[in-house]
Parts: sequence; structure tokens; C-alpha cells
Amino acid sequence: MAKNTIPDNQSLEISKLRKRWKIIFLQLVSTAALLALMNRMIKLYGSCSESFVESYSEGSNYWCPSYEHTRGLIWFREQTGSLVLPDAIHGLDQTGNMTLLAPLIMCAILTAIWIYTLTAKESISRNIRRLLIGGMLAWGLLPFAVSWIAAISSYGFHLPWGSADELNHLEYLSKPVLFIFELVFLGIVFAPILSGLMGIWGLSRKLLTWTIGYYLTIIGIHAILTFEGITESVDLGLSPLPAQIGEATLFGGLVSPLSLNLLAVAILLLVYLESGSAVISNMEYASMLPGEARRDPEYVRQFNNVLNGHIAHLIGVMALVSITTAIALEFDDFLISTVSALSGGQWAGQVRESLELQLTYGKVISAGLFLIVVAGMRFVLPWQRVTGIVESTLMRFRSSES
Repeated sequence: MAKNTIPDNQSLEISKLRKRWKIIFLQLVSTAALLALMNRMIKLYGSCSESFVESYSEGSNYWCPSYEHTRGLIWFREQTGSLVLPDAIHGLDQTGNMTLLAPLIMCAILTAIWIYTLTAKESISRNIRRLLIGGMLAWGLLPFAVSWIAAISSYGFHLPWGSADELNHLEYLSKPVLFIFELVFLGIVFAPILSGLMGIWGLSRKLLTWTIGYYLTIIGIHAILTFEGITESVDLGLSPLPAQIGEATLFGGLVSPLSLNLLAVAILLLVYLESGSAVISNMEYASMLPGEARRDPEYVRQFNNVLNGHIAHLIGVMALVSITTAIALEFDDFLISTVSALSGGQWAGQVRESLELQLTYGKVISAGLFLIVVAGMRFVLPWQRVTGIVESTLMRFRSSES
């Protein structure tokens, strides 16, 4: 039996798996993709339109419902006179990307507390939940209740919104209400970060998908609110994305700056979801194994092969998808340049400058032409041999550490 078992550090016990460098690597990749996605979303959807900014006098504070938190908090502080949380926690005492540091640290702390409550004993978890909920209720409602009860003992029963100052106790609820609004402004940017971190490190598939849905909702709402037909009726000051994709000037003329930003958002969403889901899937598989099977060399080898396959697909497939998508978006330009070089006619230049190809329709046409060419290449290239070479390479990679 000793020959059929493996050391403890290589077993499929959940406590051991969470310390495996490959599992931690996938979680770190997912976390990095989430943070990079937040930064990219702020650059794309975090500004107000120039006309909206120019409508305010120089030096005045303004706010539009963009994907950014400091502008809204500064505007809210100007409207209310103060904020409940200090500027250091909001990041208002910093500039640039440093404004994100303190809220991100708070998200990491909250994630660590949440994970600890999940893994701790039931009694400890219950006490932590009671302490947090009781502390929030005491901070929000206890001053109001004490003030009202004290006034009733002195002036008799009355509603808490009396006309006289000593009979009006609603002011004690102002801080909790302001705190809720502050959380709303912070949550616009950091709610998906908090849920994403909890999903990655707390192994929650539901929170992973919620983060994806949140970002897709932000993108969809921004597209609707910046549509020309909508802005003519209701202009909220959001800065629309350029209508034209622009000229491909990056990576040797492969992609345009706007295409690169949009492609980065899509790839980061996939990397975040794929790497986070891979960890959860492997953990679920290991948890369903019986106790003896977790130390069986055959099960361990199969598990390592699957884990190696996830890492290989994450790196290889995502890189391939990025390159092929960039080629598909600029495939029309490649065809026009090729035909122009072969024929030397003027029509290629006229087609290149056409408005249709510069708008979204042009990119749809480009992607369609690319798919047609790729489908036609199956009659020229030996795809079965190519895929066989790729699969054999992946199999050797998966079994390299078995």
C-alpha cells in the first residue's frame, strides 16, 4: 500500500491543493486580469464629455454617471458638506491611479475577513457575523433611538420629526444615510472588484459570473446612454466612444488604439473568468473524490494533466484568440492593400477611405471576410495534421510533471 500512495504535499486534499503553486498561479492571473480590467474600464468609460465639462465654470465640481468614483465623491461632499469616511480611504487625497490603492486595500481586507468566516468554525463565523451586523446597527440606529427615548421621557411621546430642535431626532440618521450614498459612489467601481476577489479566493462561481454580468451591464448601459438618438433627448454628460475605429497604427499596423482597448476588455474578461473558473472546477473535482483516491497516484496524475491543460489553454488559446481577432478586425485593410499592390488601381484607395469600412459595419465586413478565407483554407492546408501536432504538444506538456 505504501507504493500506491504519494506524499502529503502532492495529495488532492483541499487544504494541500490551495497551497499548490499552479492553483495560486491561476488565482493570481485571475486577480491581475480583474485589476487590469478595472483600469481599462476606467480609461474607456470613466470620463465625461467635453461639452458637459465646458458647461461648468472653471474650478467648479461636476459629476456624470461614468465609471469613476472620485469625481462623484468630490461632488457629493460639496453638496452635503462632508463625508463619513476619511479621504484616505476614498483615495481622494491621491491623484491618478493612486486614488484606487486605498479602496483596493479595503476590498482585499473585506475579502480576507469573508474567507475567514467561511473557513472558520461555525461558532466563530456566527459570532463574527453578529458582531459586524450588530456594530453597524448600533452605529446607525442607537444614537437615534437613545435621543428619541430620552426626549420622550422629558417631553412625552412625540414623533421623531418634531418642529422644535429638541423634538427632531432625524439628524442622527444623517450619517448612516450619507454612508450609504458613499458606498454607492464607491460601489460603482469597486463592487465588481470586491465580488471578483471573493469569487476568486473564496471559490464562488456565482460571484465570478456576477462580476462579468456587472461589467457587461456597464458597457451596455454606456452604449445606450451615449447613443446619438438618446443624447439628443437626455444628455447625462457621458463621453461616447469614437464612432470610427481609427487607423491601425499599433503593433506594425495590426490594430488601432480603440480596437486595442476594446479587444483588451474582451480578453481580460475571458482570462478572469477562465482562470477563476478553472480553480473552482479543479477544486470541485478533488472534493468529490473519496479519501483514498486523493492519494492514489493515478488520480493525482490525471488531476495534474487537467491542471496543466488549463494553464496551457489559458496561455496558448488566449494568445491565439487575441492575434486572430486583431487580424480579423483589420482583414479588410489587408485585402485592399494586397489588391492595390497587385492591380495598382485607384479603386482600392477609394474603398479604403469609405465611411462604411471605418465604422462598425466595416469591422463586421472585415470579420466576415476573414471567416470566409479561413473556411476556404481548409481545402488548402492539412488542418488535421496541424491540429494533431498541437494536441500532441499539449499532451506532452500535460504529462511533463506527472
